[in-house]
Amino acid sequence: MLSVTHYLSCIITLSLVAAVGVFSFFKVKNADDFSVGGRRLPAAGVTGAIVGSFAGGTVTIGTAQMAYSLGVGAMWFTIGAGVSCLLLAMFMVKPMREKEVVTVTEFLVLEYGPSIRMWVAFFTAAGMFVQAAVQIMAAVPVLKGLLPVSSVTAAAITAVLMVLYVAGGGIWGTSMVGLVKLILLSVSLFAGGYYSLSFFGGPGGVMQTLPAGHLQSMAPRGALVDLGGAFSVIVGFASTQAFLQPLYAAKNVRTAKLGAVYSAVLIPLYGLAGTAVGLFMRARHPDIEPASALPGFIFAYLAPWLAGMAAATLLVSLVLTAGALTLAVSTVLTRDIYCYLRPHTSDARLLLLNRGFVPLAGAAALLMALTSMDSLILDWTYLSNAMRGAAVFLPLLGAVLLPGRLKAGGVYWSVICGPLATILWAIFSPLDVHPLFVGLPVALACIVAAPPTSSITN
Repeated sequence: MLSVTHYLSCIITLSLVAAVGVFSFFKVKNADDFSVGGRRLPAAGVTGAIVGSFAGGTVTIGTAQMAYSLGVGAMWFTIGAGVSCLLLAMFMVKPMREKEVVTVTEFLVLEYGPSIRMWVAFFTAAGMFVQAAVQIMAAVPVLKGLLPVSSVTAAAITAVLMVLYVAGGGIWGTSMVGLVKLILLSVSLFAGGYYSLSFFGGPGGVMQTLPAGHLQSMAPRGALVDLGGAFSVIVGFASTQAFLQPLYAAKNVRTAKLGAVYSAVLIPLYGLAGTAVGLFMRARHPDIEPASALPGFIFAYLAPWLAGMAAATLLVSLVLTAGALTLAVSTVLTRDIYCYLRPHTSDARLLLLNRGFVPLAGAAALLMALTSMDSLILDWTYLSNAMRGAAVFLPLLGAVLLPGRLKAGGVYWSVICGPLATILWAIFSPLDVHPLFVGLPVALACIVAAPPTSSITN
């Protein structure tokens, strides 16, 4: 039974975040402000936007859920994201930021020509759309813990909130709300992680307390699946518009690099805390629904004022990540597809379209979430990463590390065949092999097999 303190703390937290979101609306004067913040984000703003976009249902609910079900191997998701942030900072930020593009598709088109535009836009938007639906799925147990509502109602509330958070302020909303979320999430998750590890007597006590077997293994489902999942995050993170967009919005290359490095430190720490909570709940409550591990811990074990703040922060995390992904989908639809078909669109119309595509993407994500409610959250996210990575990662590496060396024809076929192979493998293959291990080789084969004079023209 939740107390008045729970609800009061939750309302105060949500009101604070909402006020920041409303303030971000007034930062937007044109389409460029909406998409890349006029390229004025400081390092803290870049970090807030990256962590705010990424640390949602998968990092929080999903990590605790997988730790409850499968053990310490749940940490691979956030480890992969941290590695990807470091790789971005070391090798990829400088060339991408200096081009002053708005989308990853624009960056690839500059290198390989306009023929790949529609395919890259389609597969990146589809992958982000799937991950936005995952955030809605993860938000359901949180809202049901706060309010006496059905799963359908909880999912609908989440979809409405995610649209409201970003439809007005765009990347400014993602950055400013993300920075507040970063602070609140750090307090909430680290408090939960500390409590859980204290119960076990420190990290060493985890192995002694849990039953022997797969819960103690870093690869409980086999190395090909679990390490493949981590690899898919490395590839998918570096290929995702929602996580790259804050780098494009940075004031300069240095602030973009700093934002990526700060994110590389924070995200794995969140994964460690979420894993600790999931293991704690498995030890204390072995019969609950795994997806309820983190929400259940918050309401049962944290002080009422901290529990209310943590629940609100968890909801904001899910909503903002879903909103950032729908913002990125909107940016891709507007910049990569609509502007390609109508190149002389006015700035005012672009801003209107940017805002208008957000609720459309949100409604579609809600529909998918309602039809996939009983799925394992991290599995959907791994597929989403694999789809985006198979389409974008190798061409992106080529454009950064081997500019002018890859043939446009091979890249053209790679951005089509790679993600298609990934999707078909995930749907039809009986083998327990991560789909990215199929999609990336297919994409690589297309690039390598391209004749020296191969090219595709628009």
